[in-house]
Amino acid sequence: MTVQRAELSCVYEERMETVRAEYEEINRRILEMKEEILEAIRESIAIRSVKSDPLPGAPYGEGPKRALEHALELGKKLGFRTGSMADRVGWVEYGDGEEMAAVLGHLDVVPEGDGWTYPPFGGEIHDGKMYGRGVLDDKGPVIGAIYGLKAIRDAGLKLDRRIRVIFGTDEENGSSCVKYYVQNGGELPAIGFTPDADYPLIFCEKGQLGWTVTRSRKHAEKSKLIRLEGGTARNVVTPRCVLEVEGTLKVTPGDGISVQEENGRTTVTATGKGAHGSMPEDGVNAAKKLFAAVADADLEEDLECVARFVREKLGGESRGSSLGIYYRDEETGETTVNLGIVRATPEQISLTLDIRYPKNADKEQMIKRVKTAAAEYGLEAKLEGQARLLYLPKDSELVQKLMAVYREETGTDARPLAIGGGTYAKTFENMAAFGPVFPGEQALIHQPNECADIENMIKSYQIAAAAMYAIAVK
Repeated sequence: MTVQRAELSCVYEERMETVRAEYEEINRRILEMKEEILEAIRESIAIRSVKSDPLPGAPYGEGPKRALEHALELGKKLGFRTGSMADRVGWVEYGDGEEMAAVLGHLDVVPEGDGWTYPPFGGEIHDGKMYGRGVLDDKGPVIGAIYGLKAIRDAGLKLDRRIRVIFGTDEENGSSCVKYYVQNGGELPAIGFTPDADYPLIFCEKGQLGWTVTRSRKHAEKSKLIRLEGGTARNVVTPRCVLEVEGTLKVTPGDGISVQEENGRTTVTATGKGAHGSMPEDGVNAAKKLFAAVADADLEEDLECVARFVREKLGGESRGSSLGIYYRDEETGETTVNLGIVRATPEQISLTLDIRYPKNADKEQMIKRVKTAAAEYGLEAKLEGQARLLYLPKDSELVQKLMAVYREETGTDARPLAIGGGTYAKTFENMAAFGPVFPGEQALIHQPNECADIENMIKSYQIAAAAMYAIAVK
């Protein structure tokens, strides 16, 4: 038995030496392409790929379509097979084999918002960091993965599975792009990861419920409400909110609250701080601040109902306790509730909610309670979309291989994580979120001044390339 164990140990060490040499070769080739990779990312960032009205051949608008075309053209230039489906999703592929391993990312971005120090679509480098919307989420990692294919090919590494880098263009608004891919016969990967979250690896993603809560305006023609608008996306903490009415309005002063009275109108502007909707505690919600500031004002009935709902069911916390939907699981965290967009039209006043829940939550009970809570204020809550809870066994092939790569590349004894953020990993079976943000690294995703440290960017692309190779070998 002792001899057998010694022989097995020897074989293992020999294999590990080979693996280390292969990873080192991948790392070297990625580093050699550093400037080329950064320039390709800069080109992608320059495209404002925010979803807009559909156009012929551009279901999500001109920007996402241009970003898709740029990535496909890059794949062709580097000598890979490329493909696309209905101008919604594209891919770059290398290798042979019946099974396919995938890297899944997205090229659409949330609106830039205000408060940038450097141009949001400039891709400028300052103090060792590249600034721009999408540099982390998720254009940088997608471009990095395409160059990862080149590193693997040029190193002459043998694969058992084909590797396909898949990129969608509607992730920030519900992932309809990849849903279309699945529903219309797109090839499904046997294994894969999405570089759209954090290292070392995400083994659990909370379930998600996306809501629109509305109040019809009964007498809009007689209303003094001129304007109510705030927020950029359901999954972003409202960074700014504006209320404009005819006449005067009683407003309680406060930090981030400004009032302007001019031409018989009063305009109240609340300024907060944006953050990802999965972590509302990292931001300051401007819509909540605004409705708190007008708590003593004489608002018309429709607006007052919405304001009271926000103050009493959302305003004091972000864990769902006031809505009766709070859950906590030791392994997968707590419920979170984010107020994203607030709008008024001649027909209605509306707001959006992004709710995320841990493994032990009762989803159906949550849905019932949100609807009941809204109805108490004369509002209608409509479930607009949902994403399943993702949970991967820690002893699975995927988790074991990705964690082995990360530990080897970083020299750390890291452990996989559970998060509130939702990623493309939920779209396919046997897929995990893996990078690109390192532990302790500041990630201004969905915020002004989104940026990435150049050294960390390149290291993350080296890790991703090694991981692509690892999951493509059986």
